[in-house]
Amino acid sequence: MGAPKIAQLRRTSDDDLIARHDEASDQVGSGPGVSYYLDELARRGQVQQAEQMLRYTRRIEWMTLVMTVATIVNVVIAFFRR
Repeated sequence: MGAPKIAQLRRTSDDDLIARHDEASDQVGSGPGVSYYLDELARRGQVQQAEQMLRYTRRIEWMTLVMTVATIVNVVIAFFRR
């Protein structure tokens, strides 16, 4: 059994990758080895973390915009109350 193509590997579910890892660990010395599957699982974890950080960053951008607008409105109100 040779190493799967990258496109095939990325279409594989996490559960299937884990099963393939366990299978390969029983047959160390043949096939792609166990680190191949562990590396793919780690890459997926990094992608998920990066996507989550991007969502957080977008929320922070919106909160910053809202706070900036609120501050400007507050300054304008304070200026006209004098």
